[in-house]
Amino acid sequence: KKTDINLHRQKMGMVFQHFNLFPHMTVLGNMTLAPRKLLGKTRAQAEERAMQLLQTVGLADRAEAYPSQLSGGQKQRIAIAGVLAMMPECIVFDEATAMLDPKGRRDVMAMIQKIHESGITVLHITHNMNEALLADRVVVVNDGTLFLSGTPREVFSHVEELKSIGLETPQVTELCHALAEEGIAIDGDVISTDEAAEKIAALYFAK
Repeated sequence: KKTDINLHRQKMGMVFQHFNLFPHMTVLGNMTLAPRKLLGKTRAQAEERAMQLLQTVGLADRAEAYPSQLSGGQKQRIAIAGVLAMMPECIVFDEATAMLDPKGRRDVMAMIQKIHESGITVLHITHNMNEALLADRVVVVNDGTLFLSGTPREVFSHVEELKSIGLETPQVTELCHALAEEGIAIDGDVISTDEAAEKIAALYFAK
């Protein structure tokens, strides 16, 4: 009861799959609104920080553009930059790549990895198992309850259990699991293409 919940919420940012940009405001306007209203930044301070972030995400030349003039991937990168402008300690990405084409997905995932490497905690909610491979820890939730938890290797080694709740494993893990079931001496918990190639090559050259 003594916790200032609004103060704690300011430590957390959220990025959604639908971008949530105001269509009547420019990119710069979208990015400076929250810092000015919630953090008490002056327009000059907010715009300076916004331009730094836009430079970081490679979209400084789109500062005066409107959301309708941006691609899906660009919109999402702007949305992420807007969250970073609030200087959060943790960012929740809720299906942030679901609406993107392959290039947009790659760009956003690269940005998420950079955010994680900068020291900000990242909670990434996704149904894309290849994205989940990039995590330090994977948590599988089924019907509101904890189903599996561990490193990507630990979680994705439970191929049949994941299938039982309608989830697929990464394609390379699925391949190696299928080979193992056919009696081929290969681990079924492989989680990277390079690792699978090495193990398959070792079997081939062993002969």
